[in-house]
Amino acid sequence: MIKYFKPLTKDQHDEIIDIYNAEEKDVKPWRKGASYKRAYAVVRDYVSENLGHENWECNSGNFFETLYPYRLHADTKITESNYQNIVFPLSYDHEEDAALDQNVLYIFKQMWYKEGTMFLKGSPPSKEGPRHNTETREYSTVANIEEGYIDKVTAADCDHLPTENFEGMSVAAKMLWEPGKPFTFSRNAIHCSNNWHRIGIKSKLGLSLFTRSTS
Repeated sequence: MIKYFKPLTKDQHDEIIDIYNAEEKDVKPWRKGASYKRAYAVVRDYVSENLGHENWECNSGNFFETLYPYRLHADTKITESNYQNIVFPLSYDHEEDAALDQNVLYIFKQMWYKEGTMFLKGSPPSKEGPRHNTETREYSTVANIEEGYIDKVTAADCDHLPTENFEGMSVAAKMLWEPGKPFTFSRNAIHCSNNWHRIGIKSKLGLSLFTRSTS
């Protein structure tokens, strides 16, 4: 399932940001993070209304305040029946002339059924320090991989990453990342942001919720 949720009300949006501002931060060189739990208590009914009321539960998530566009990755857990990711775009710091209507998250047709990872074919070894996710540099176990194919338009829009990262990847959806307008997609789906630095965005704040199937 890939779809937008009903937009947040101003009160809902402001309350989520207030919760983030009050939370203790986990600070890394590339981002700040915070617990999702108080925010999820506020949006639980909203999520249920938009996602459907049965056969899932939210068991993890995080606030993210990031200074850098995201790599290709999947937010899976091998010990769970992965269901949906839910992304709440909250705010961004940007130049006055930023092309905000070009700020997107790419969802790919390719699926991942192992532990969460970053897809780094052709990338040099990471210098960013330890991360929770593993690194995958060989794509033979990616589901639906399209051998030899590179979407050059998408790779150009994501030019913070080497073109080789996108070998075998094809786009399922291009989701506008707009504050107050959440969306959802399969937790198994590989995804990444475009290079929003290039369009004038300096940093972004959002909330991610990860769900698992209970059926």
